[in-house]
Amino acid sequence: MNDVEKQIYFSSWIDFTSTCMVQAAGGLLKYIEKGHLGLVLDDDTFCSVNSIAFLSLKHVLNIDDNTYKALQIFQGERHPSVYKSSFGSKEGLSLFGICNKCKSAIGKKELRRWFLLPTTEITVISEREAAVKYFSSSRNSEITSTLQSSLKQIKFVSRIFSRMKISQASMNDWQALYKTVYHAIVIREICCAHRSALEMFNKIATTFSSDLFRIVNLLNKIIDFDEFAKQNHFTVKYGVDSELDQMKRRYHGLPDFMTQIACEELQNLDHDVQQCRVIYLPQLGYLLAVPMTEQMRETKDYTIQGLRFMFVVNDTVHYKSEKTRELDATLGDTLCDIYDKETQIMHKLQNVILEMKDLVFPVMDLCAKLDCLIALACAAKEYSWTEPEIVKDDTLHIIKGRHPLQEMCVAAFVANDTLSGGSESKIKVLTGPNSSGKSVYLKQVALIVYMAHIGSFVPASQAKIPIVSSIFAYTHSTESVSVNLSSFFISLNQISLPLNNATSNSVVVVDEFGKDTEHHSGLALVVAILKFWAEKGASAPHIFLATHYLSLNTFFTNSPFIKFQTMDIIQNEDLVFLYQIVDGIAVSSHAANTALLAGLPQHIVSRSLEISQALKNKQAIPPNKSLVVNQKLKIYHSIYEQFLELDVETDDVLDFIKFIKDSIASLTTPNVNT
Repeated sequence: MNDVEKQIYFSSWIDFTSTCMVQAAGGLLKYIEKGHLGLVLDDDTFCSVNSIAFLSLKHVLNIDDNTYKALQIFQGERHPSVYKSSFGSKEGLSLFGICNKCKSAIGKKELRRWFLLPTTEITVISEREAAVKYFSSSRNSEITSTLQSSLKQIKFVSRIFSRMKISQASMNDWQALYKTVYHAIVIREICCAHRSALEMFNKIATTFSSDLFRIVNLLNKIIDFDEFAKQNHFTVKYGVDSELDQMKRRYHGLPDFMTQIACEELQNLDHDVQQCRVIYLPQLGYLLAVPMTEQMRETKDYTIQGLRFMFVVNDTVHYKSEKTRELDATLGDTLCDIYDKETQIMHKLQNVILEMKDLVFPVMDLCAKLDCLIALACAAKEYSWTEPEIVKDDTLHIIKGRHPLQEMCVAAFVANDTLSGGSESKIKVLTGPNSSGKSVYLKQVALIVYMAHIGSFVPASQAKIPIVSSIFAYTHSTESVSVNLSSFFISLNQISLPLNNATSNSVVVVDEFGKDTEHHSGLALVVAILKFWAEKGASAPHIFLATHYLSLNTFFTNSPFIKFQTMDIIQNEDLVFLYQIVDGIAVSSHAANTALLAGLPQHIVSRSLEISQALKNKQAIPPNKSLVVNQKLKIYHSIYEQFLELDVETDDVLDFIKFIKDSIASLTTPNVNT
């Protein structure tokens, strides 16, 4: 194979959308290539790669990127505002979007991690379901709302600690840290009071250290947040440091003291000077400010006996006197000294908090998980979801299941049952007319199984969900010119993943595979795929396949492992969809009805029905009646024009009669188009 063929071949074995996996595999091959394992991978190699196998993370449900897109678990969309669209996408109508009712940023991040890594550990799922049941109960609504109020204040303290290490924590950082720890203590107190109700409450009560009180007390006793906001500088409360308190009292008493000094200085000045004041300027110290006199303006002589001239600003002359020099010696840069002292206290406080930072990280982790559980409970309560039963066998039973997104977009949603595994066949082939709800049903089953593995309640009246290892959903081909593959090739790559990797406890959803190629080739592939899975018997995955190949049942008349189902309809004068799953196979796809709904002209749809009926009866395609009428009109019009131009005295009348005969004879030609 050349490089392009190799890439196409491997794309059917490896999901290249899983970038982390591909990068790790490349790193492993590079490690082997350098001979770290005593192996050599070159032309004379004695070590070769014989096969590729997927190993999933322990206790994690395997879902590829195409499945996430097909099931609409995440759905990014551009912001409708032209001013905000440049900031990226926001979450649209998706499963994550309707479940994301978290109050904190760390809760939203944790919930996304749950959705990306659904678990297969029964104990974890059971704990989450118990918590969702507790928080969705009306009798616990007060506890839930109180916890949510506190969870709003939980912030990303790891970023705050990073800025503290370099002494760049802002006022908002100190406030966020204080609120986070304070409300974490509130959450701890609530959980301690109800620790027997939930395992999560017990974890929080035992994990949250009493040293959190020390952090809150330190922040509350040392930092003056009100003055911090006014001065935009770290401000320490009174009573923390006696030396600092003395400097602050001295600084706050300076205005009166400086006024007294100015009055004393005024007594020693000439009578021309009517007023003066003492001011403080950083780096220059205390100065005597005297308004400029008329004599000073005229002579430009600013000399005053006993004073040392400094500078003139805005008609005010500044001097150094004996008493201002005494103030410099006794008081100095009081404000700068205060700032320096407060900065020293801030560094000490930072060091103490950074030493206890390991106490805060478990708090964030458990608060994020608590926020996720309450969010799932709020979604379950709002959308009337029920608790599924997690079973250890391969029984997948869903009673009156619903699509969590589709039911939000329609006035009334028709629920359907799903029975697979156990005594029921694990391979379901679904047929039915276009727009009858097949795709919605397939995605509905996969979504309910997925939701059970994140610990959420599910949209069904009852559900028994087995622990599955993977979910594969082939519903559409994501085409791109950068992929350099045809749409049919992309379809083959997507279906090859479940064929090569699905196990007996996998769920596979396939929607209209084979539609991208010629009818008989597509049908042959679907038959071969179904036979491959049917030969596995009870070890086959849970297969849900929707198709318009209505002759499929003729290939599996005696197979006990495949069950054919269809979407029920009522057909009288009009076609009515009931959106209900029943046993059997559809007799028609009713494409003409869908074409009319899509806005195709009536005469085109009618003609398609004529052609379809002729093909079913293996007859020749009948002529288009509208074309025949148009052909006759053209011929009649031609005869009429020839007759108007005929001159019986000079023209040959026999030639005209022959022209009429030939024209009429052409109307009886079997192939009108010819």
